[in-house]
Amino acid sequence: MMYKLFRQGVPGGGLGCLLGAIFIFFILFFALKGLYLILWWAAPALVVLTLIVNWRVVPDTLTSWFKSLQTSPLSALVSAAFAVLAFPFFALWLFLKSLGYRQIQQMKREFSNTQPPPEDFVDFEEIESKPKAQKSEPTSLVVPESPKKEKSKKSDNPYDTFFE
Repeated sequence: MMYKLFRQGVPGGGLGCLLGAIFIFFILFFALKGLYLILWWAAPALVVLTLIVNWRVVPDTLTSWFKSLQTSPLSALVSAAFAVLAFPFFALWLFLKSLGYRQIQQMKREFSNTQPPPEDFVDFEEIESKPKAQKSEPTSLVVPESPKKEKSKKSDNPYDTFFE
C-alpha cells in the first residue's frame, strides 16, 4: 500500500522535476532582474545615504579591499568585479553596513553610559592587620628512606637497572 502511494511521486517523473526546476529558475531570474532594476535607480541615493549615515564605511571597505589584495589577490579581484558588475547590490550592501555601524556605535554609547565614571571612588574601611607569629626555630622536613628492593632471582633482564 505504501509503495503504491509513494511510487507516483512527481507527475511526469524526472521530466516533471526538470520542468519544475526550470520554472523555479525562470521565476528567480525575473525576480532578481526586477530587483536589480529597482536598485539600479536607487543606487545613487543609497550611496549618498551611506555617506550621510556613516561615511567611515567607504574608507573601511577600501582599506579592507587593499588588505585582501595583498593577502589573496584572486578573491580581491573577484570582489572588485562584483562591486563593478553588481553595483546596485554593492550600494545596498554599503548602506546596510553603514546602518550596522551606526547601530554598533549606539550600543557602545549606551554601554558606556551605564558604567560608573572612573573618577568616582568607592568608600573603603581600613582594617588593621597584625603579622603572624613567627617561630624561632625553622622547621625541617624529614624524608623517610625508601627500602631498597631485594633483587629477584631472575637477574637476566637487562632493563631492571633502568628503574633503580
